Amino acid sequence: MTARARSSARSIAVLASATGSEWLMIAMALVLKPDILIADELTTALDVTVQAEVLSLLDELQHETGMGLLMITHDLGVVAEAADRAVVMERGLVVETGTPRELYHAPKHPYTRKLLAAAPGKGEMRGIDPAPEAILEVRGLKKNYGGFEALKEITFTLNRGETLAVLGESGSGKSTVARLLLKLEAASGGSVHWKGQDLLPMSLRQMAPFRRQMQMVFQDPTQSLNPHMTVFQIISEAWVIHPDILPKDRWTARVAELLTQVGLEPAHAARALHQFSGGQRQRIAIARALALEPDLIICDEAVSALDVSIQAQLIDLLGKLRDELGIAFIFIAHDPPVVRDFADRVLVMKRGEIVEQGPVRQIFEAPRQSYTQKLLAAGLDADPDIQSERRAALAAG
Repeated sequence: MTARARSSARSIAVLASATGSEWLMIAMALVLKPDILIADELTTALDVTVQAEVLSLLDELQHETGMGLLMITHDLGVVAEAADRAVVMERGLVVETGTPRELYHAPKHPYTRKLLAAAPGKGEMRGIDPAPEAILEVRGLKKNYGGFEALKEITFTLNRGETLAVLGESGSGKSTVARLLLKLEAASGGSVHWKGQDLLPMSLRQMAPFRRQMQMVFQDPTQSLNPHMTVFQIISEAWVIHPDILPKDRWTARVAELLTQVGLEPAHAARALHQFSGGQRQRIAIARALALEPDLIICDEAVSALDVSIQAQLIDLLGKLRDELGIAFIFIAHDPPVVRDFADRVLVMKRGEIVEQGPVRQIFEAPRQSYTQKLLAAGLDADPDIQSERRAALAAG
């Protein structure tokens, strides 16, 4: 068996042992033993540990078979980890080329500098409110699917105006927590006290007034927003369901205010969803959540699929809303640098359990659990020198 055949066979075996459509697509491409593999945003939806495994596998294949790799990405950490050379494009034009180290340390074009400035994980970490006011208390929250324990007695508290990040790999139970909090699924046990009242025993009718106080922004606005509605209809639908919030003669003005608040134009209200970019659609989703004047917004991977500049803009927007309106956030993410920039406290999950939680500074500067250390080490940094150090540390165990 040739080196290429051995590598392809090993790759298919590795990928077949995993789950998820991303792995299947990679396996389908590799089975043809290509001389060049074009990877278009290959790792965007993957958590950091799986991303590290995929990049390591591709690097091994390149060295064993001589396969060329053209990687299209918005993640500067992927560039620092995987690229020999990089091409920076803006509006269909190549504006700069060079090695990752050259582009990071001596960028020549303003657009390259803009991308680097937007890279997450470089800002100051937030502190903790010295006088917290708890609005959400979760105790022993459980979820079973048949004989499988998806969540195992999750316990945490959320304070008014606080951002609690939930960090973990795919399958750790992060999104399940979000669905149970909003009663989109029924919990198997435990309690969820919202401002002192346990939500879990409530019927859907009893839950309705509370759900308007707890809104959610999903990962993909294309799927969570109705493509057959105009932006005005998408946002004002909240007042159709809850007519006591706002009289109908105020809807047009309020939609314009919300669009302005999230960085869009009032004239956008008349447009259809397909006329907007992914980042703009996510702003519309945030405006829809704000229409009900919630005290809590749950963001389930709300910025993970966006490029670094749009991601940075939305993180800034969410931070501004938190500071101006006192909204609390539960921020579900698999990307440690983004969590570092936005969170007050971090809850780290693995296989349905909380393995560690604490202030963001403690988690990122002095993590106690080996799993947390592994997650942080697997995160990619835009600085090629820092990324090289992390690679060496991972190799050394």
